[in-house]
Amino acid sequence: MKRLALFITLIVLAGGQTSDATAAPAPMQSSALQHALDAARGKSRAPGVSAAIMVDGQLAWSGTSGVADLRTKRPVSSETMFILASVSKLFTDAMVLRLSEQRRLRLDDPIDRYLPVHIPDDFAVTVRELLGHTSGYPDDEGLAPIDGWLNDPNFPWSRDLLIEREPKPAFTPGTQFSYCNSCFVMLGAVIESASRSTVDAQFSSLIARPLGLSNEIDIAPSAQFAARLSRGYDLHKGKLVDTFEGARKLYGVPTFDWGPVWTDGGVAATATGVAAFTDALFGGRVLESDTLAEMLKTGPDHDHGLDAETYAFDHHAWRGHSGFFTGFTAESWYDASRKLTITVLANRTDDADPATEIWNALAKAYDARR
Repeated sequence: MKRLALFITLIVLAGGQTSDATAAPAPMQSSALQHALDAARGKSRAPGVSAAIMVDGQLAWSGTSGVADLRTKRPVSSETMFILASVSKLFTDAMVLRLSEQRRLRLDDPIDRYLPVHIPDDFAVTVRELLGHTSGYPDDEGLAPIDGWLNDPNFPWSRDLLIEREPKPAFTPGTQFSYCNSCFVMLGAVIESASRSTVDAQFSSLIARPLGLSNEIDIAPSAQFAARLSRGYDLHKGKLVDTFEGARKLYGVPTFDWGPVWTDGGVAATATGVAAFTDALFGGRVLESDTLAEMLKTGPDHDHGLDAETYAFDHHAWRGHSGFFTGFTAESWYDASRKLTITVLANRTDDADPATEIWNALAKAYDARR
C-alpha cells in the first residue's frame, strides 16, 4: 500500500478558528467558507461543528464553529474529535478490502468461516454481501432486548452478544439491497478471524499508521482521546438531551458510541483526519486500483458499491458516506472529477440531520468561491 505523509502547517486566521495549508484558498475565500460554516451551524442549531476540505492530498481549508460541551462552553477546535457513526463504515471497508488484497480473506468466502458463533444461513452469505448490504440480514437494532440495552450508556457490549442474535435473512442473499448496521458488526469478527489479530490493531496497522493519522482517527478508546471528544446532543421529544449524561464507564463516553465492537459506527476522529482518510481512500492511496474499482461498482440499488454511497449535489457526483447516531451526525464525500473531499462533523441529531445541512451549505460556498 502506498503511504501518505501529511505535513500540515496550521495557521490560525484572525476572525475564526480556521487553518490554511499549502493549497489554501485566499483569505477572502477562507473567510467566506468560515462564514458559511457559522451560518449553517446556526441554522441547523447544532451546538458545534468541525469541517475540512482536501484537494488532491492537501488540506485546502479547515474550520470550526460552536461548542463541544454546552455545559462548560468548551469550544470546538481543530483537535476536537467526534463520533463518526456510519462514516466509520468506510474504515471497515478499507480494512476488509486490504485483508483481501493481502489474501488473508476472500470476498466470496461464506461468513461461517470467520464468525465466532453460528447464525442462520451463515454458510450461504458471503463477506462481499455483508460489505454491500445485500446479505438479507436485517438490522438487530430495534429488536428486543437490544433496543432496551441501547438505552443504557453503561451496558457491557460485546460483538458476540450482537452477532448471536442475528435472525434469518429476509431475502435470498445477493439479490436485493437492505442497509444493515449489524452486518458491519459481523465484519469486525471477519477482520479479527482473518487477521488473527484485533480490530484496533488492524485499524492502526492498515489505516492510521500508514496514513500518518494516529493522532486524528481512533477506534480503541483511551483517556487521551476521550478528553478530546465532543459530547453528543439529541433532540428528544422537543428537548435537547446530552447523550453522555449518566455515562460512567469508558472514560465517561456511552458504551454504545465508541470502540472496536462497533465496526459499523464506533470510530472517533477529527474532521481533518476523516477528510485525509476519505481523500486517500477514494484517491487511490489506500487500495489497489482494481480493489477500489470493485468497491465503487454499484449493486442492486444502483446507489451503493461495497458500502460506498453515491450523492449527487450541486451538479457534481460524490462518493463517500453519511453518519447519524445518538448525538452525532457526519458527512464525508469525495468528488473524483476535482479530487475534492469535503467533511463535516456535528454534535447533534434531529430530524433535519445537521451535518447534511451544513455540508450542503459548505459545498455550495466552495463552488461559489471562484
